[in-house]
Amino acid sequence: MNVRDLLGEVWRNLRTGTTRAALFAVGLGLAIGTLAVADARGVVDLHRRADAFIDSGASVRVVTATDHIDGATCEALIGLPAVRASGALAEGARLRLSSMPDHPVPVFHVTPRMAEVLGVRAEAASGVWVSDHTADLLGVGPGQELRTGGEPMTVAGVFPYPDDGRDSRLRYAVVVPGGTSTGYDECWADTRPPTEEADDLLLWAVRAEADPTVSVNVAQLNTSLGATFDGAALFAERPTRFALPAAALVGLVLGFVSVRLRRLEMAGALHVGVSRRALLVGTVLEAAAWSLAGLALSLCALVVAAHVGNPADPWETFAVDVWGPVGAVPAVLAGAVAAVSMIREEHLFRYFKDR
Repeated sequence: MNVRDLLGEVWRNLRTGTTRAALFAVGLGLAIGTLAVADARGVVDLHRRADAFIDSGASVRVVTATDHIDGATCEALIGLPAVRASGALAEGARLRLSSMPDHPVPVFHVTPRMAEVLGVRAEAASGVWVSDHTADLLGVGPGQELRTGGEPMTVAGVFPYPDDGRDSRLRYAVVVPGGTSTGYDECWADTRPPTEEADDLLLWAVRAEADPTVSVNVAQLNTSLGATFDGAALFAERPTRFALPAAALVGLVLGFVSVRLRRLEMAGALHVGVSRRALLVGTVLEAAAWSLAGLALSLCALVVAAHVGNPADPWETFAVDVWGPVGAVPAVLAGAVAAVSMIREEHLFRYFKDR
């Protein structure tokens, strides 16, 4: 059988339904697509949980040593692999605002890089920061002034600080950025992931000459979502991680079954003189056609699953789970080749009786 005749036979088998290509393509697409989508949604859920953990401030650790925190050292903690942002804080005298003179507001002095910890949206080079809640309460925004008994204060930036279980002091306060040389009360560090080892490193922010009797404490800014969130460990141990090898197993089984169902036809082809090589090549081409169609169906579903509700880069999620469906295609071909290799011409009449 020459190449042209072989390709013609493959086309006729696909067009007439002899290979059951549509049935196996849909079956493969549904099976491997369901597995890939299930794992993708599990990964998306981990991204959402990680975002919720970070947004709540649960990843921020607070080292407290009243008047014994070195501001420069605290800010230098950002050089550690586990620390994304850090800054120092000290409570100051309360401030009386002209708009609410009977209710003085707390004031906190912070180092400049505290802006990264709080997520300050600054629109002015100098001034004070307030939470979005305080900004709404006072009716001010970046660039506007807070009237006080003395000189007015310019609102340089606003930061999100919801009432979600975190330490609520800054929600109702005026935050004043300053230098790093004075003694601070607290060092805030955004650690990802929070670990006991990272907590030990944060203690470097306490001044070396601190009084040994000074109380030093490390706590979590928000404990409502648990003490830690180890995304890498949760990803490695996710229940759906076996979906990827399962997709290859599905492909192997379907490839084998697709040929096994045609064993009488193929034994007959061998009986009339078709070479096993030609039979093998034709079967592989037919299996490749419907497995690639199934792959296309599964990838369409995977793209949607990786994008919907994903706070991270959806293509990273897609890249994690695409290998299951892709790996199913060579598995289909391997299953088909294994099934062809098991077909024997001398078993033709037995296949006929068992049909």
